[in-house]
Amino acid sequence: MFDALMLGNHWNEGAIMQRVFFPPAGLEKPLIGKQADCLDPTSEMLAAYSHKYAITKDPKDRRIADQIFEAVLKLERVTGVDGLFARSFNKTDKPLWHEKVLWYNEWHQSTSMPEYRWLGDLSIDKFTSIFYGLGTYWELCADRAHKEQVAQLIDRFVGRIIDDNFKLTDLDGKMTLWGNLCPDLPHQALNSLIMLAGLKVAHKITGKERYSAAYHMLIERYHYDDDQINSKLLFPKEWRNPGDDYHAARSLYMVMRYEEDPNLLIKYRMNLNRHWHDWKDMEFSFESSIWFIMVYQVLMDENVLNDHRIQTIKDMWGFDRKTRTFNVPQEDGTYKQVVAEEEGTAAAMIRNYWFGRYYNLIDENW
Repeated sequence: MFDALMLGNHWNEGAIMQRVFFPPAGLEKPLIGKQADCLDPTSEMLAAYSHKYAITKDPKDRRIADQIFEAVLKLERVTGVDGLFARSFNKTDKPLWHEKVLWYNEWHQSTSMPEYRWLGDLSIDKFTSIFYGLGTYWELCADRAHKEQVAQLIDRFVGRIIDDNFKLTDLDGKMTLWGNLCPDLPHQALNSLIMLAGLKVAHKITGKERYSAAYHMLIERYHYDDDQINSKLLFPKEWRNPGDDYHAARSLYMVMRYEEDPNLLIKYRMNLNRHWHDWKDMEFSFESSIWFIMVYQVLMDENVLNDHRIQTIKDMWGFDRKTRTFNVPQEDGTYKQVVAEEEGTAAAMIRNYWFGRYYNLIDENW
């Protein structure tokens, strides 16, 4: 049921909309909605279908994953700049009302795809979504031709970040609001982890030495390996952020499976153990919280799925529709209040399920 809703209501030419609004606030096809985090559910569904295909070997599952990957390619193509990703896109030749009220004024009319508009100001968490989703697809699902496309795309994207001194830059060449991975600028320890993971994935997929060289340069000269240990903010408790945990979990999941240096693996395990100090007692209110437990078990090869956590997996729920009032801007500068339904995403839940199935953490009979 959730899968059908996601592939129906949230499907935007292969990209997955995080939240959609229905008429009268939305259009006949659910297109209008919050889109700043579109890359997150897109990568989750790409990972979900990659894990699913690895189990079923069903060509239909691979075909859906391929279509989602094509949307990721389009997220670069629509910007008109090699290696520059949009947060999201819409097929429209004029602004839609939500552009003015649901995010910063970062929508652009595409020059490379004139009938499309795209949202800029890419952030580090979307960088994480890209290398996590594409990396999982490359590992488990992509055929030879698509593997090569993934490698070329990652090469353009991560190569551009290196060229810009480890910063995400926008259409104007300036660093985005949350684009600081740079060793010459103060940045969060989490950003050090994310940059190392992105470089490790880029090297694995492309085989190019420049990504391994950049990885080791950040470690040897700037000590990103030491800095990343403190990615998890533990105190005060009020500052703990499951959203940041999600970026760390995806990064650790990728880098710890690819890293072979035992000394570096110790440091990544130190990071993971700091997270576990919080995760082992956390409430499962965040959609990916139970996935943190599964990732920990996979990376540490330690059985932590007790009865409570297994029941939490069995009780996973994707989303509910809700009715809300929208303030829709009018051409005269006023706002009109419109009551309509809004639907959230179930992509993380679907990914959690197939991830668990792939690693034999979830029994298909549950």
